Amino acid sequence: MTKLFVFDLDGVLIDSLPNMETAWKAVKVKHEVKNPFSDYKEQIGKPFVEIMRCLGLEKQHLEIYDTYRTYSRMDLDKIPLYDGVYETLETLKEQGSKIALCTSKARDTVKLLEHKLPKFDYISCPTAGLRGKPAPDQLLYTMATLNTDPSETVYVGDMIYDQQAASRAGVHFEYASWGFGDLECDHTLKSITNLI
Repeated sequence: MTKLFVFDLDGVLIDSLPNMETAWKAVKVKHEVKNPFSDYKEQIGKPFVEIMRCLGLEKQHLEIYDTYRTYSRMDLDKIPLYDGVYETLETLKEQGSKIALCTSKARDTVKLLEHKLPKFDYISCPTAGLRGKPAPDQLLYTMATLNTDPSETVYVGDMIYDQQAASRAGVHFEYASWGFGDLECDHTLKSITNLI
């Protein structure tokens, strides 16, 4: 039996790609960044500072993050949940499973989105002492906090970095095919409701 379902946020529970693209357009204008949004999209799932490093923008990452966060937050309330998300999470809890969030989104931003979702048993965001995805640290810490073994845990994600983190943590991975990635995966969900 699965005792713990852990979910990525962007591309799995919320359809935030248009929000990200709008914020990235502002970054390109304000900071004269040449990287197209497609470059940014390929890195989604990693912590922001790591994305900036991959794009060769680490020297500007603090200024870019400030702009990105400002423009992203302007439209946070417009970000929709994917169909069936709320009901599925509630049903999993009713069936006796714990639910957790494991995201690369900053904690202060996640707080502004929490009201859209059922209450999680634990939320893991980037923090000092834990490496971000694709490292397994956040998943391992989440399981330890919720007293659950990897063999009793399922991680649902949509990007290669989610898949790599799950593999490194020894956790079963389910690929959210409606998300932002394009993976070949043995375990593919067509809808989040397939978890029930």
